Amino acid sequence: MIIERNTFYLKFGKAKESIEIWKQILEVAKKSTVKSPEMRLLSDISGTAYTLVLEMHIGSLVDLNSKNTIWATHPSFQEMYQKFIPLCDRAEREYYRIEAMI
Repeated sequence: MIIERNTFYLKFGKAKESIEIWKQILEVAKKSTVKSPEMRLLSDISGTAYTLVLEMHIGSLVDLNSKNTIWATHPSFQEMYQKFIPLCDRAEREYYRIEAMI
């Protein structure tokens, strides 16, 4: 299993609005007829302020193409993401392989 971690560094004061947009995106993903990966949305409690993290659990690197196609072609995702872009200063994407779980 692979974890895709997208870390968004938000503009000052834009956390609440950003979280609402991502909650809408996750709701659309949940209702979609195409199976979306398991996802979770995290916000900072300490560390760098105004940080939002979206984690996705992906079966393998092969599954990235289908996930990216869905996100790039679904009109609702595109519309909501366009609303999010002005709220974000920068972002990072990292991939991790899960080696063990309990």
